[in-house]
Amino acid sequence: MGQQSWSFTDYFGTEHNFGIYHGEESGHLVCYLDNSIMHINFAIKDDYQFSFFMEEELLIFKIKKINESYEYSFELDKESQTPLNVKRKTEEKNNKYRIMIGIIIALLILKLLAYMIIRKLS
Repeated sequence: MGQQSWSFTDYFGTEHNFGIYHGEESGHLVCYLDNSIMHINFAIKDDYQFSFFMEEELLIFKIKKINESYEYSFELDKESQTPLNVKRKTEEKNNKYRIMIGIIIALLILKLLAYMIIRKLS
C-alpha cells in the first residue's frame, strides 16, 4: 500500500498536512487534509491527478504509474489564474520595479560621487 504525506505552509503561514493511502493492487485511493478525508476514489491503477483548494492555494496531487509501482507528487499550482496567484504575480512585478528603481538610484549616486571626486581632483 502506498502511503505518503506532505507538510505544507500556506501563503498566510498556516501549516497543513496532506496525505494519501493508495492500495497498489486494488487502486483504492483515500486523500486527507489536516486529518479530514477529502477525496476517495476507487480502481486508480493508471496515471491520475486532481486539483483542490486549501484556503486560497490551488494544489495538484498526481499519481504516475512507473512499471508496476507508483510515484506520487504534491505541488502548488502557481500558474492558474486564481486570485492568490494574480496577487503573487502583482507583488513579484512590483518587487522587480522596486529593485530596478533601487539600482538606478544607486547608479545615479555613484555617478554623482564620481563626478564630485573628479571635479575636486581637477
